[in-house]
Parts: sequence; C-alpha cells; structure tokens
Amino acid sequence: MKDSQPYIAVRFLTFSGFSARWKAFISMGSNLLNKFSAKGLVFGKMLGSGAGSGFSIYPDWGTYAWFTVFDSKSDAEYFFKSDETYQNLLKFSFSSYGWDALPIKSHGTWNGVNLFSKIPEIDHIGRVAVLTRASIKKSQAFRFWWNVPSASRNIKKQPGMLFSKGVGEFPLIEQATLSLWNSEKELNDFAYKSREHSPMVQKTKKYNWYSEELFLRMSIIRTYGSNLQDLDQ
Repeated sequence: MKDSQPYIAVRFLTFSGFSARWKAFISMGSNLLNKFSAKGLVFGKMLGSGAGSGFSIYPDWGTYAWFTVFDSKSDAEYFFKSDETYQNLLKFSFSSYGWDALPIKSHGTWNGVNLFSKIPEIDHIGRVAVLTRASIKKSQAFRFWWNVPSASRNIKKQPGMLFSKGVGEFPLIEQATLSLWNSEKELNDFAYKSREHSPMVQKTKKYNWYSEELFLRMSIIRTYGSNLQDLDQ
C-alpha cells in the first residue's frame, strides 16, 4: 500500500584508493546518462560531492551520495538491498551512512519536477535534515562562487549542526547541500540570523543567480552508518 506521503532516503558511500574511487566516478557518469529506475521510485540521483561541508568548487573524489524519493519505506529498503549498481559500489566502499526522512516543507523544483507539491502539515519536534539545491546561471557563476567562501566558512561550528556535505551533478553549475540539524530552531538561527549565511540569502534575492532551485526540510525517521551511528543512541 502506498504511504500517505513520499519517503526520502539519503545515502552516502565513501571510497579510499584510486581503484575504488575510479569505479565510483565511472558509475556516476553512467547514472547521468542512464537514469536508474526501481519499483516505487519517484525520483533518484547519484551525486558527486565537494570538499568541505557546504558548496565547494573543489571535488571530493572519495564521497558520493544518493538522494532518492520513494512511494513507501518498503520500496526504499528493497532498492538499497537489491539494486545492482549500489550493491556493487557498497562492496568497494570504505564507509556508508545516511538517513531516512519525511518531507516537512518544500518549495521549488529539480530538473523541472515538483517532488513535494502536497505535503501534509505536521507538528515537528526533533532533528531535521535540509536539502538546498540550485542550478546556477552561467552569467552569475563567478559572482556566486566569489561569495561562497564567506557563507561556508565555519559551518560545522554552528550550534545544532550535526552533519553537512556539499553534493551535485555537474561541477560549478549544479550544486546542493545536504545537512542534518538537532532542531529547526538552530537551523533557522543559522539560515536567517547568522553573519555567515544570512547575507547570502539577501544576495540570492538581489542578484537572482539561480535558474532553478529546490529547498526541502525533512523530518528524520532514522540515521544509520559509521558517520552518524551515535545520533540514534
């Protein structure tokens, strides 16, 4: 039976050594050309990552992410247990971690797709994950990347920040950040009040440097894996 709302599954795999990293890089290239499909899969992306925590011009060749949306929890679980590409990469990975979540609030699109047009209102207490994703206008790329260092600096030192990683499909013009926070209040304090990030919000409105963007907040169901294993204890 289909769940009442979309089920989000985020996964990270890390790789050590040239051979393993090369396999992951080739796999991502293949996924860009041939989108993967599965029972109950509404939307799915394999993403590369940037160095550091937030947006970065420099790649992290050792970390790849999966952002997926399914009809149900059972469909998500089946995919990550049985998908041939994911399982093959898992064998070569150094570590794996991620989270499952339900959407709380969303606006915008990804590749023209509105993934979360009808989200039921829920009272949320506890940890929250965030996806901020954007296609950067080529005419605004230089201005955007000139401003990124000040916004991303010291992001891991923010109160309530549990995890953050920059990810994306194509360097420089397709960028996203996946982050995990202890509470919505601490997230809001960073997003709208911090001296590092709030000026970036104002500049985004002023310069209109995105051709497309998606902002998503997620209610955490569970975290798992080597990097996040202590959070559920």
